[in-house]
Amino acid sequence: MGSTYFQNQYLANPAMAGIRQGWEVNVGYKVQWTAIEGAPTMQAVTADYGTVGKKIGLGINFYNENAGVILRTGIKGTYVYHLALNDNQSFLDFGISGGTMNEWIDYDKVNGDLGDLSLQQFNARRWYADGDFGIAYRNERLTVQGALPNLKRLLNRDLRRNTVDRALYMAAVSYKFITPNFTIEPKAVYRGVENYKDILDIGGGFTCFENKLMISSIYHSSHSVTAGIGTFYQNQLRILCLYTTDTADLRRYSNGEFEIALQYSLK
Repeated sequence: MGSTYFQNQYLANPAMAGIRQGWEVNVGYKVQWTAIEGAPTMQAVTADYGTVGKKIGLGINFYNENAGVILRTGIKGTYVYHLALNDNQSFLDFGISGGTMNEWIDYDKVNGDLGDLSLQQFNARRWYADGDFGIAYRNERLTVQGALPNLKRLLNRDLRRNTVDRALYMAAVSYKFITPNFTIEPKAVYRGVENYKDILDIGGGFTCFENKLMISSIYHSSHSVTAGIGTFYQNQLRILCLYTTDTADLRRYSNGEFEIALQYSLK
């Protein structure tokens, strides 16, 4: 989801949960390729908490996805330790998430033989455990981070299946140029994807008017672009709208991807 780049980095890296004191709740909804029947839709809800002193972070991450006839739902809990450096001027963050994931086929959407044994065997699978690990270094301006999602798959303890698009790893670096009137944050992200070539994302975020206006743009090496605009209301509610153009291979068949993300800080 596009909100992982700036607004809700916890979605991509468990080490980024609880980096601010108090509770933050994020809700995101994304729809892809609306011109294609059965196109994917995704929903994500996260809540993370930073303790007084910012040493410990806690979080919970709920994710739901519909893609054609397949539905996928997962929930994970997160624990983060924020190691303070240089008199709390910088931090080294270690985060780990654990939870369960379930995948099943919606028979109401199947156009075929409902007695097919492969459908029944798919739905007969149990919920399986999974986890993520992340690490980050950050100060007021610089953030360097990396994450290993889907640890069960990475450690070869899951059944081998001919799946694609599963995230393998993520590394990112960003730097904030802060002035009295605005902030610019260039960012580069490198992502590994199973059974596909790695993806490089390069772009930046721009905020001004005391963070009340947020603009971002990311170019993906898959030949697509994500652009977003948002606002910050009464220093508590962030509203972000994003649009991603299709990759070069899909551009002539469908429209792009739309996403809306909300973030609320409980002070």
